[in-house]
Amino acid sequence: MAVGVIPSKVKSLFRPSFKKRRRPSNLSSICENKKLKNESTLTVHDYGSSPGLDLQLASPFFRELPIEIRKMVYRLVWLGSYDHKYHAPNGRHLHFQEGHWTNTRCVMYEDDEDLDLIQKTMDRVHNSGKGDLVMWQKRLASTWGSRHWRCEERIQYGRQKSIDRTNFMSMMLVCKRMFPEVIESIFESHQFFFNDFFSAHMFFVYSPSPYTSHIRHLDLSLNLPFYEYAPFIANAPKSRVRELWEALGDISCLHNLRISLDIYDRGPWRKIPECGVTSQLKDLKVLRNFTLELPPSLPIKTHPSNMHNIDPLEDTPFEVVRRPPLRYWQFSPGEVDRFSWETHTKGQQSHCFITLNREARHIPNPYLLDFF
Repeated sequence: MAVGVIPSKVKSLFRPSFKKRRRPSNLSSICENKKLKNESTLTVHDYGSSPGLDLQLASPFFRELPIEIRKMVYRLVWLGSYDHKYHAPNGRHLHFQEGHWTNTRCVMYEDDEDLDLIQKTMDRVHNSGKGDLVMWQKRLASTWGSRHWRCEERIQYGRQKSIDRTNFMSMMLVCKRMFPEVIESIFESHQFFFNDFFSAHMFFVYSPSPYTSHIRHLDLSLNLPFYEYAPFIANAPKSRVRELWEALGDISCLHNLRISLDIYDRGPWRKIPECGVTSQLKDLKVLRNFTLELPPSLPIKTHPSNMHNIDPLEDTPFEVVRRPPLRYWQFSPGEVDRFSWETHTKGQQSHCFITLNREARHIPNPYLLDFF
C-alpha cells in the first residue's frame, strides 16, 4: 500500500527539490508512532486515525524477518556507487536553503582532516608565486570550516547531482508499514553534517523531527558571530547555542559526535569563551568518539571577562583538538598577507599581536574594543 501522508518535515530532508510548504499546526500528532507489544517479532507503527492502514501481516518481509534483519537490508539499500571515493562514505550535508531543506553528499577526502592543509597549500603558492592566494584565502575564511570547503563550493558553483542521488524517497514511498523503519534506518546509518548554525538550530530546536533521536553520527561546524557568544560572556540565561546543546541531549544513542566552534567576525583573531560555551557539553552522553575542535590557544588579550580557555589538564568527556594559528589573511581588498604571531610577556601576563612580514603596519586587536 502506498504511503498516503508523509510528514513534510521528513519528506523535505531527503528530496532536494522539495519546496517549502505550510507546516501542519500539530506536526507531532501526525508523526506520532507507537510500537505493538509483540515488538520481538513485529515492528508496526500506528499513525493514529490514518484510514486504510494495512499492517502487512501476510508479507514474508515483515512476518518472517525480524527487525534486526530488516535493518540490515535497509543498510544495503543505502550503499552507493560513489561511497568508496570519499572519506565519509555515508556523509550527508543538511542545510536549509531558499525555504526548503537540501541534502548533499560530503565530498571531503582523507587529507582534508589535516586542519592546516589549506595554509600548507598557501605556503607553496606564496613561496613559488604560482597560484591564487585570494582563492585559497576565501576557503580559509569559509564559515563551513577548513574540512568541508570542497562541499561548500559544490553548492555555490554547481555540482554533479548524480553524486547526491539516494534511494531515500523511493524507499519511504513503498508502504506505510515500512515508512517509519526506513526513516529510522536513514538516521541511524548516515553521518549528518551541519555547517551553519541556522540550519542546525532549525533542525534540532525550532522544528525538530520525531526521528532525530535515532541519529548516531553527527558533525557540527559552527562558525558563529560574536553576538552568539555574548550570552556566555555576560552570564545571560538565554542563548540559542544553549538551546542547541539541550536538544543534543535528547538524542539518546549518539555514537560519534564532533563539534567545531569558531568565530568569523573578528578576522584572524580567534578567541571564544570556551569554559562557558562548553560547560553543557560535558553532560552529553556519547558512546564512542566525542571530539571538540577549538581555535588555537593563543594569549589574545581581551577586555570582556569570562573568555577563559579550557584547562588542558581538566578531565573532560571530549577530546579537544585545536586548529593551528592563522598565518594568512586578507587585510586589504585583493591582497593576501602572510603574518606571524608575536608574544609579549610582562610579569606573569602574556599577550600576542600580529606582525606582518612585508611592512610595519599595526593590526588592531578587536577584543580590546568596547562591545558592551
